[in-house]
Amino acid sequence: MRILACLLLFWVCLPVSASKLMFIHSYHEGYPWVQDYRRAIIENLSEPSELTEIYLDSKRLPRDTYVKRAEEAWDAVKRHKPDIIILADDNAISLLSERIADTKIPVVFLGLNTNPRDHGLQAYQQFTGILERPLFKRSLLLVDCLLPGNEDTKLLILSDNSATARAAFGPISPDFKPIKIGKLTIAFTLTNSAKEWKQTVRDAKKAGYHGIFTGLYHTLITVSGEYMDSEEIIAWTADHAPVPHFGFWDFTVGKRANLGGYVLNGYEHGLLAGKLINRLLAGEQASQLGYVSDSKGTFRFSLSGVARWHLSIPKEIAKKADWVE
Repeated sequence: MRILACLLLFWVCLPVSASKLMFIHSYHEGYPWVQDYRRAIIENLSEPSELTEIYLDSKRLPRDTYVKRAEEAWDAVKRHKPDIIILADDNAISLLSERIADTKIPVVFLGLNTNPRDHGLQAYQQFTGILERPLFKRSLLLVDCLLPGNEDTKLLILSDNSATARAAFGPISPDFKPIKIGKLTIAFTLTNSAKEWKQTVRDAKKAGYHGIFTGLYHTLITVSGEYMDSEEIIAWTADHAPVPHFGFWDFTVGKRANLGGYVLNGYEHGLLAGKLINRLLAGEQASQLGYVSDSKGTFRFSLSGVARWHLSIPKEIAKKADWVE
């Protein structure tokens, strides 16, 4: 009902012929990645549009519950008959793309970590979108630069064991076994156990790691079976990590969070999707637009994090970086 009320207020300002957009988010409204790409798209629409939004909340809800929400989203598609559908992130894409393809409604997807072929998207002529790829190599080069003095640098990628994390890091090491890149050794721990996460962080230095990449941490479950608050777990990690810790996404960097990284930016990702939406609104066909890979990262650092670990950021990087507290 709250979403409907917002739509009614929006409609007052709309021309009769306004395009109808339906935005189906994999995650919840308060998730920083969602807030950033959503703001970028809405702020840059080329024409007034009637916007309907649905949140599957798949990071916090059990699978059977968010699958049910996907069914409700499908019912909404049939009921509203939007002019363009925006599918955000892997779960919305995997649960709805095949059925939506039969409607012939143009689709812009974003935040896709998996291969489009995994979902059969290459067969859907009305689909276009943005591929999300963690900037792995640039991130490793940055950390190698910031942690000098080790003949062999050992790094740990620590993440929750969500579908998003598996899709993001699977292409790097399909079986999540350690890999070697130059003098860097990268190991992986993917877990949905908050207890295991904390123990892994505590033991990182003893295990020989010089640094940690904390990937995603939004599906961690406590021993009592409850989801742990994401801000609480990243703050705990910042307080207890015995080695410097970095991130792949901009929203994971900040005070009592990761100290920095060469990161994907949710707002920039949304801008790329917004350009495709505007081209569809202008009359272009999705089949002419193809897929776009989001390969534009930004340096982002926390002043407090850099100070805590006594790191020296090269001047040429520091000048270009986004700095937060």
